Amino acid sequence: MSQRNSIITSYFQPKNKAKESTTNNSDSPESSKQEKGKGKRSISASPVPVPEKRRDVNGLNRDAPRHLSSKDLPSNWLATSSDDSLTTLSLTYHTGDIFAAPPNTLLIHACNTQGSWGAGIAAAFKSKYPKAYPVYRNFCINEYNPKSDPIPTGTALLIPPVDIGNTHWIGCLFTSAKYGKGKDKADVIVRNTAPAMQMLIELVNKAEGEIAEVRICKINSGKFGVPWEKTKDALEAITVAEGWKGSVQVWDPSDD
Repeated sequence: MSQRNSIITSYFQPKNKAKESTTNNSDSPESSKQEKGKGKRSISASPVPVPEKRRDVNGLNRDAPRHLSSKDLPSNWLATSSDDSLTTLSLTYHTGDIFAAPPNTLLIHACNTQGSWGAGIAAAFKSKYPKAYPVYRNFCINEYNPKSDPIPTGTALLIPPVDIGNTHWIGCLFTSAKYGKGKDKADVIVRNTAPAMQMLIELVNKAEGEIAEVRICKINSGKFGVPWEKTKDALEAITVAEGWKGSVQVWDPSDD
């Protein structure tokens, strides 16, 4: 066997045999070339697998169901209806963990338009639904722009189940433009609540997939600092089609 064929054969042999073959041919020109190339990464003809993080754009799974927003509704979606079947939104009260919900439950909370779930119950949503958060943030930062083209308050975002092993939908009500010291005044937040909730209801009607139950926390009453009674009055004044998903469950972790 020629030296060249011997070297080629040794490449496909187990490492211990390949090393032995290389040692026996250390004085040949081909062997010197191998020594110079030692440690260099070999080029494989097979495609390099794409790391999981690179499959996502800003943390978003490209194969995930698409979110719904005001961009998916006609401009006249809020037109007043004279349908006699309309009734007002019904709320029922429950104590416990809002996240301990059955599959296909819609969980609703109030959000800012800056792309931050950094405090209060929003931080809990971010922790429990790590794939849903990038959907919300991308919507705020990339589909809109907080400085030059912010999301209009009084609108909503419906995020389908995107976290593995979790079938909860997330409803974001944009009731305040900013958060912290820059949050909107209480009366503005309350005024934004009804149209945001109405839009979310409309998005639910358009969604592809089952939503069997609707839960909401006492929105606006946490970091936005709005008394729950004011938000409650705004929600109960909303008109919905009779039988719409039944009542909306208001969940509070305490008895207060």
